[in-house]
Amino acid sequence: MAKRPPPPQRTNNYERTGLVISLLLHIVLLLVIVNSNAPHPPAVTTITVTIEPPPAKSVRQQPQIVSPSDQPSTKPPENATKLSDKDSQTDVERIRRGDNGGVPGERSRTESKSSEQQKPAQAQKPSQPQPPPKEAQPEKAPQPEQAKQPTQKRELNVKDLTLDKSTLAMKFGTTPKPAASSKSAQSAPQNLSEYQAFSRPPGSGAAFLGNAGISDHLPNLPDGDITLLNAKANIYASFVRRVAIQVFTQLRSQGWERLSGQQIRQLSGFTTIEAVLSPDGKFIRAELLDSSGSDAFDGVVRLSVTNGARDPNPPEGARAKDGLIHFIFKARSWSQFGVNRVSGAPVEQRWLLLATGLE
Repeated sequence: MAKRPPPPQRTNNYERTGLVISLLLHIVLLLVIVNSNAPHPPAVTTITVTIEPPPAKSVRQQPQIVSPSDQPSTKPPENATKLSDKDSQTDVERIRRGDNGGVPGERSRTESKSSEQQKPAQAQKPSQPQPPPKEAQPEKAPQPEQAKQPTQKRELNVKDLTLDKSTLAMKFGTTPKPAASSKSAQSAPQNLSEYQAFSRPPGSGAAFLGNAGISDHLPNLPDGDITLLNAKANIYASFVRRVAIQVFTQLRSQGWERLSGQQIRQLSGFTTIEAVLSPDGKFIRAELLDSSGSDAFDGVVRLSVTNGARDPNPPEGARAKDGLIHFIFKARSWSQFGVNRVSGAPVEQRWLLLATGLE
């Protein structure tokens, strides 16, 4: 006989169903517990606040003291804002200087109602006639002061501030002494033959001699002087100064220091060179006008003028009749032997002069 298959096991289905129901119950219980323990927001209570304005205080203006009136003393009005130190009532009130609102030189006037208040008082006493009140005449407004014309200021001169010799002798017991001026600080001599070299100690550098007699030392340049030749160079001194310093600087770099002392001592005069510049300050040419007796020194000066005679901003008035700028350079050098102050050894000292002019 064939065997029957065993019946399906239903226990597994029951266990699964029970497990699902148990999980659902636990989830429901967990949600209930969480909702019951959650903090609930407090109930909001609405509070209505009404702000009432403070009660209005009756502000009474403090009566002010004004100038006395010509009217007889009467009873002051009830709401008087200004009182007099003599009478209790005025027709024209004047604020004293220094009171609040009073401005020096100005008067504020206010018409009072005295005429209306005096009428009932006169009606009660007909037997005693009162003199008619004086009408307050309107005062003339003060006219503004005429604008004062500005006084012309006197220009003070330096001579006006200088004390005379007698005052200085009385105050300080001495007379002013003229300042000691060296030859290097004086005006440039018109005749270059009167020029004396080595006017300053060695190593002091060059000095630019202006037409006012003020020496401007240039310590980075060799010992010597730079001076002006003519009046036109004095007029355009700033322009000539720039060009002359450039040429003076080139003299050292172009071989002046490499010349022997014998070559410099053999110089018989000045090397004169004319340099021509364009209207915009560019170098055009250089020409030797006079020799110093040394071709080597003449060549150094000419090369220095060629490399240094130029300026980017020349003045228009420095041009000559042909529209170009003509410079005249006169240069000379000196050499002498001295003693080194430290070692005592003999050393050579050199001096260089460059005179510059405009044609």
